[in-house]
Amino acid sequence: MAADYPASSRASVEVDPSMAAVGERVPEGYDAVGIPVGTFVFLPSLFLGAGYDSNITASGTNEKSDWVFTVQPAFQLQSDWVRHYLSFDGYFQSGSYAKYSDADYQNWSLGSNGRIDVTEDFELIGYVNYAHLNELPGDDETQTGLTSPLPYDRTTAGVGFRKEFNRLWTKATFDFRDRDYDNFLDGVPTDQSYRDGQTYSVNGRIGYEISPLTSVFVGGSYLWYDMQNVDYDAEEYNVVTGLKFEPSRLLRGEAYIGYRDWSSDNGYFESASGVTYGADLNWFVTPLATVTFTALQEVLTSNYIYGGYNGSAVNSNEVGIRLDYELRRNILLSGWVNYQKQDYEEYPRDDDTYFVGAEVRYLINRYATAKLNYTYTDFSSNFNNVGGVEDYNRSVVTAGVTLSY
Repeated sequence: MAADYPASSRASVEVDPSMAAVGERVPEGYDAVGIPVGTFVFLPSLFLGAGYDSNITASGTNEKSDWVFTVQPAFQLQSDWVRHYLSFDGYFQSGSYAKYSDADYQNWSLGSNGRIDVTEDFELIGYVNYAHLNELPGDDETQTGLTSPLPYDRTTAGVGFRKEFNRLWTKATFDFRDRDYDNFLDGVPTDQSYRDGQTYSVNGRIGYEISPLTSVFVGGSYLWYDMQNVDYDAEEYNVVTGLKFEPSRLLRGEAYIGYRDWSSDNGYFESASGVTYGADLNWFVTPLATVTFTALQEVLTSNYIYGGYNGSAVNSNEVGIRLDYELRRNILLSGWVNYQKQDYEEYPRDDDTYFVGAEVRYLINRYATAKLNYTYTDFSSNFNNVGGVEDYNRSVVTAGVTLSY
């Protein structure tokens, strides 16, 4: 279940810019101007970057290092209305490697989202997006040994509403996702049908404001998976309770805990049930420093073959912490550490992944922002060297500039 803040009609920076997290803050004089187009504002941008990847295959025995060059033009066309909101956005991203051209990839996306303010306390929301993407080595939801880009098409859409009744509020959404993966990888047939198909979800919450900035809520969701390979059809429900903090001087975000049950429609996989949790909290240590805590438990699926089993449900748990510090009003320093643990239900495979990163962001002026980023990944499994699973380490350094108007 995704984080539910802030309400789209009163985002933190609209309530009070000083309440925005350091990483979200745009100092006065550094925000993009945009080009007026009737009652809309057109915001174009262009990212140019170069980086070095020590292990582009995310593997332990077939390591390849290379330089990668990235070009990404993008745009956003957003309304400038007093009430209601509508925006359109899109981008094209090209990644080119110096030595290994078979690792090159191109992504693009087009989408729209909007909000209808029916009354001051009742809003309708909706979005739609179509994207052609590439799953790169190390990007897999579960570690499958992917060593080259895997193209796929993704369509997402959703509708929902939010309604307030004095101190009581309600929110409900319906979301849809369709994914279609390429059947070939470097000219070799690759079976990704276990991920081809549609995912539907219905989510709802009821909350009560125990103070102007804090709500307690209960919620639930029901998800069902209609996959091309019917063995991967499944359904899942969650029931949670938690706290939600609106933008405040010290804390913002939400945290919840509850129960979830994931089950295969035809009993092909062992079911996965138990405690579920999530958190996305900003702690405003000082006006110049924001610490973000994140946590998420979810159930994934994998087509990893072992011991006669052609796949498994995977219990995935991830926690992380991030620090954003404003060294100068236009120089931001960031650092983060994440840990992910994945337990396979069908057999005793456990994967552990550590992510460490740091970034320097320099706002040159309202037209240009420079970034220097470093990430380190350490993946290990008790199935190392079993059925193609490999422990690996990876370091990626990138530098780039975003030009905007």
